[in-house]
This record gives sequence, C-alpha cells and structure tokens, in this order.
Amino acid sequence: MSQEDLPTVVETPARQARYDRVIAAAIEILSEEGQEAVQMKDLAQRAEVSLSTLYRYFPSRDHLLLVVALSKCQAAARQVSAEVPPGDTPRERVAAYLKREFLAQQRSQRLTAALAAALAGGRRSHSAIIEAVEHTHMQVVRHVAAGGGRLSEQQEKLLTVVLDISGMATRRWLAGLYSVTDVEAQIEIGCRLLELSDDVIDAELERVAPDPALTRGR
Repeated sequence: MSQEDLPTVVETPARQARYDRVIAAAIEILSEEGQEAVQMKDLAQRAEVSLSTLYRYFPSRDHLLLVVALSKCQAAARQVSAEVPPGDTPRERVAAYLKREFLAQQRSQRLTAALAAALAGGRRSHSAIIEAVEHTHMQVVRHVAAGGGRLSEQQEKLLTVVLDISGMATRRWLAGLYSVTDVEAQIEIGCRLLELSDDVIDAELERVAPDPALTRGR
C-alpha cells in the first residue's frame, strides 16, 4: 500500500487538534464554494497549520476529500450508535434514516457534490479509504435497519441494493435529473425490498444467478 491508502494516524492531542482543524476548514470551504475552491496553500492558512504539515497529513487534495468523506461517515456512526432508530420495521427505519441523510445533503449541495465526485473518481491508490467509507456507511445503515434486533441473511444482502438505489438517486439529483421528491420516492421504493420474504429473494437469486451445484448434471 502507498502512504495515500489510509488516513494518517495522529499520535498526540496537539497533532489531533491540527488534523481536526484541517478537516473542519476543508468542510467549510467545500460547503461555501465547492471542490475547486480547495487549494492546499489557502487551506493551510485557514486551518493555521504549515503547508508541510498539511501535506504530511494529506498527500493530495483527492486524499483530503476522501478523508473528509470518511470523517463525516464516522461522525454519523457515532451519532446513530447513541440513538434508537425510529420505525417499527427495517423498511421504515432505513427509509427514515436515508431521507434524513439526504436532507442533510441538501443543506450543503456543494459539499455533497464534491464528496460524491471524490468517491466516484477515486484512484486505485485511494481504494482503501473508499472501502472504509463504504464499509462505515453500511455499518451505520445495518445498525439502523436492525433497530436493536437482528436482520435475516437476505435482508443483509438487500441493504447493498437499497444503498445503490439511494446513491444513484442522489447522483441524479446532483446532476439536475431528479427532484427532491424523486429522490425520496426512490428511497421509499428501494426500502420496500426489505419487506420481501426470504423465499421470494432466494427464488429471484436462483433465477438470475443459479447455483452451479444445483444445475450441474441436468
């Protein structure tokens, strides 16, 4: 792995404070002006760190944007872990959470667009951070869906599909192809998959991707 694979490990409180200032300053710039406004020299000045320190923590702007995305996911995970998700079923809980998440994205469309672009266009050298963002987001949604209980094996599989639907709808909204109402409708439709019985899901999976062990010798 290269040094750009994962966020820098910060070892002292003073360094952590500098690191956090950079993240906070980057979020401010992205929210106010968008991705193109993030210039490393200006960012260092706003965060009150040296340019060499900034590059030691964040070797490139792409790396910085992905760390910001991971930081926001981790903050969401901390918040959600301290809450009781509203709703009586996995569908209701996940739909409520994803719509709340989308509402937050609407409040800062420039930030949302910048992080979405960074995740979609990340280079191979950043794959570990991208995987960490996706894993953390999935953990958050899985916690919400379970609501203190347990999900079936098939519901676990369907969460990936639900997140794909939600993510695609958000990207279409960013591109001006979907309205807010369209995205919310897509979230609701996607979450209805969580109400399907395991038998229905198994039958559909067998239809589209039959198990070779079952068809061998026919």
